[in-house]
Amino acid sequence: MSIKLNEQIAFLRKSRGITQDELAKEFGISNQAVSKWESGQSCPDIQLLPQLAEYFAVSIDELMGYKPADTSQDILLLLRNMIQELPTPEDAQLALKIACTLHAILFSKEMTAPGAGNPGWDTEDAVLHASEGEWGLSGIHLPEITTQMRMASVFFSANKNLQLNNPHIHFICSVLQSLGNANSLKTFLGIYQLTIASEETYAGIPQIVAECELSETTVNACIQKDLHEYLLKKQEKESLYRIKGQYLHVIPLLAMLCNIG
Repeated sequence: MSIKLNEQIAFLRKSRGITQDELAKEFGISNQAVSKWESGQSCPDIQLLPQLAEYFAVSIDELMGYKPADTSQDILLLLRNMIQELPTPEDAQLALKIACTLHAILFSKEMTAPGAGNPGWDTEDAVLHASEGEWGLSGIHLPEITTQMRMASVFFSANKNLQLNNPHIHFICSVLQSLGNANSLKTFLGIYQLTIASEETYAGIPQIVAECELSETTVNACIQKDLHEYLLKKQEKESLYRIKGQYLHVIPLLAMLCNIG
């Protein structure tokens, strides 16, 4: 079998966020018994196999590891269906967890490759912490892919498909120039933090001033000079601002790439 029963039980339990104690209570056994299952010291009673399969929503063949590995297309369809069936914001949380986990798996594969010199690397622990957004800055650069992660921000790139033409380069330069002023970047960050929780939220100048700890004059100057093309403006009793959707990725990318504490 390519997947042993004990490994499959441990995988299914952890992937569903269930503790050994919770699984034990479900089947009226001790958590020591579950621990022995997962360590391979003993196996579940054969009469429990159908119940375990039903509990984990898999077939007995899948539970035992007899079913052939899914193709990449099967996996993509499974992930698509899982995410589509979840309510917001659970769908976003799952998608982020998958992205973090994929990064950790690729990173662990490189760390444990022959000659990598990391004999004590614990892949299971790494994947667990990465999936919860608990990693610092880490990155992999391979001919096929670049992936970088910092806390709960993850970046993937197919290197062979990267193209930058002149308009792209000019656009990147203009954004970097606009945010090159420290006060403008603080103002941009302040607006981001005040409005990111909801697509309907806008921030007024007094809120931005308090968030950024800058003067009202400075905030107004930054908005009018450097940031106006990146912001949506709504006029009520006062001018209200939020970042345009196509620029909401800027702050997460900067936070991930700039290894700040």
